[in-house]
Amino acid sequence: MNDSSQIIYNVKKTATRIIQEYLKLWVKERCPDSESWTRQVESICDEARRRGDENPRFKPSYDAVTAPLDRVGLEKMDMGSWDLTALRTIVLHIHSLGIWLSKEQYELFVKIVDDKNYDSHESTNEPMEYVKPWSCEALDRMELFAKSANGSLQEDHYKEYFEESIKTIQETRKRNREEYDARYGQIAELKRQAETEAHDIATSRDPLNAYGAAFPKWICKLPNDSRASFHLRYSFNEALVAEGFTLAASNLADTYYSGDEITPVDYEKAAYYFEKRGVDDLMWYQRIQYAGIHLRGLISNASADRGNAILSEMESPSMKLCLAREYLFGRWIPKNYAKAAALYEASPTKRATPESNSSIMMPQDYANLASLYLAELANEPSPGKGSEIIAALEDALRGTDSTLQAYQNEDGFTFYRVITAGGKSHRKTQG
Repeated sequence: MNDSSQIIYNVKKTATRIIQEYLKLWVKERCPDSESWTRQVESICDEARRRGDENPRFKPSYDAVTAPLDRVGLEKMDMGSWDLTALRTIVLHIHSLGIWLSKEQYELFVKIVDDKNYDSHESTNEPMEYVKPWSCEALDRMELFAKSANGSLQEDHYKEYFEESIKTIQETRKRNREEYDARYGQIAELKRQAETEAHDIATSRDPLNAYGAAFPKWICKLPNDSRASFHLRYSFNEALVAEGFTLAASNLADTYYSGDEITPVDYEKAAYYFEKRGVDDLMWYQRIQYAGIHLRGLISNASADRGNAILSEMESPSMKLCLAREYLFGRWIPKNYAKAAALYEASPTKRATPESNSSIMMPQDYANLASLYLAELANEPSPGKGSEIIAALEDALRGTDSTLQAYQNEDGFTFYRVITAGGKSHRKTQG
C-alpha cells in the first residue's frame, strides 16, 4: 500500500465507522430486543433479494446486503456487518427500519459514500496534491454528519456518538497529517538532492558522461509512486537547465510537447525548452516538431517564417525523404502535398555507399509519390508518371508477400499503400 492510498484507506475506514455507529444507535432505539432486530434483518434481506431479482442492473448492490448473512449468520448480524455500499442501499432504497434522513443528513450521507468510492482499489496511486485536500474535505463532511445527528437520536446517545465520532475523526486527521509530512518531507529532500546533483554534473569535467550515469537513477526514484517519480525527474532536468546544462532541456521539451501521466500538453513550455536546447542541437524530429509549433500557431509568438526557415535548413540529402513523409501525412507539421512531392523527387534512391545506413526510397515511398502524381497534387500534374510508377511497383512486388492497395485518405484523395500478406500496411512505418 503506498502513501496516498494509506490516506485514502484511513478516510474510508473512518467514514464506515461514523455511519455504522450512527445506525447502530438508531437500531438500538427502535429495536430494543434481539427478536425485533432479527425480524428487521430478515425483512431487509428479503427485500434486497426481491429488488435484486427485479433489477439485474443493481443486483450487485443488493447482493452486498445479503452477503454477510452467509459469513456472519443471522444471530450475529448488526449494522457493523455491512459495508458502506450495503448501508447506502439499505438507507436509501430499503426502508424497513424507517430510516428517513433529514435533507442535511441525506446530502452528507451520499457525499460520504461517494468519498468512500473515490478510490475503490487501495493499490491505485493517487497524486498527493489531490488526496490531501480531498481527505480534509471528506473528514469535514463526517464531522458535519456527526453534528447533524442531534435531534435524530436520544440526547444521551447523541452526546456519546458525537464525542466518539469527533475523537475518531481527529485521530484520522493526525494519522493523515503524519503521512503528509513524511511524504512531502521525503520529496523535498529528494528535490534538494536533485539540485545538488545537477550542480555537480554541470560543473564536472565531463558533464555528458556524468549526466548519462545519473539520469537512469531519476527515471523512477520512487518505484511505488509513478507520479512523484515523474515530478522528481522534471525537477532534476529543470535544475540541470538552470545550471546551464541545456542537453536536459530536450527531455523537458519532449515532455511538454506530448504530455504524460502528470503533465498536460503545453506548447509554450515545449517551445521554451526547444529554444533553451538550441534549434541546431535538437534531434531531427524535435526540429520538425518545433517548426510545426510555429507553423500551426500553437504559441503566442508563433512565426510561420521561423517554422519554414527551420524546415528549409533541414533539406539536406539525408533528410529530404524524412521531410517528404512528414509533409505528406501532417503528423507534426501542416500537410503540404506539393512540397512532399518535390522532396520525394529529390530523395535518394540508393545508398551513398554500400555500407551506409542512410534513408532511401522504399516501396511505400514510391507508392506515395505515385499517389501524389495521380491525384495531381504535385507542382506539375503528372498522372502518366504516376501510372508508370504504379506499374513498376506492381512488377517489383510480384512474387513477394506484398501487394498494392488503393484507399481514400483523410482528404478524400485516392492513395496507394503497400500491404503485406498478413494485411499490415507499410503506410505508418513509412509515414
